[in-house]
Amino acid sequence: MPEPIALQYGNNFYCSCERFFDASLIGKPVIILSNNDGCAVARSEEAKTLGINMGAPLPDPQSGERTWRQGSSSNYSLYGDFQRHLLDCVSQFSPVVEVYSIDENFIDLSGFGDRYEAIGAEMRATVRQHTGIPTCIGIGPTKTLAKLANCTAKKNPIFGGVWVWDDRHKPNF
Repeated sequence: MPEPIALQYGNNFYCSCERFFDASLIGKPVIILSNNDGCAVARSEEAKTLGINMGAPLPDPQSGERTWRQGSSSNYSLYGDFQRHLLDCVSQFSPVVEVYSIDENFIDLSGFGDRYEAIGAEMRATVRQHTGIPTCIGIGPTKTLAKLANCTAKKNPIFGGVWVWDDRHKPNF
């Protein structure tokens, strides 16, 4: 694969950061609220399963609506600290890391031969060990294909969080 690129994505990043400091949140619906606590800006998988949408307003307790009533206020300085720690981890694998967003980074994997899947798995394990953040890694010859590979890695548990888009693994659309 010419100039392979990995996209590392921190799964449910804000919720995962909160769970690092409060283990009682693990396995429970977690909703991160906007600066003024008016709406959901992040949700755990458990909250998504309940049908809570991004941007959903926090229900007024007086309204009788009980879909969800509690969430954590966003803590962007905390999330920034986690991002810096995560970047330190992935930088061990490549000197070329491009921040795409607070929870996504492109990583140049040139020079690893055909060991991309093993490197992706090692990167995931390193990030999880040092930050507690679960991640998925998608690897492809372009940023777009790395993003699609990441979606495949995230949506299909059989891949163990890493999927390589190459000649052997091209999906049939």
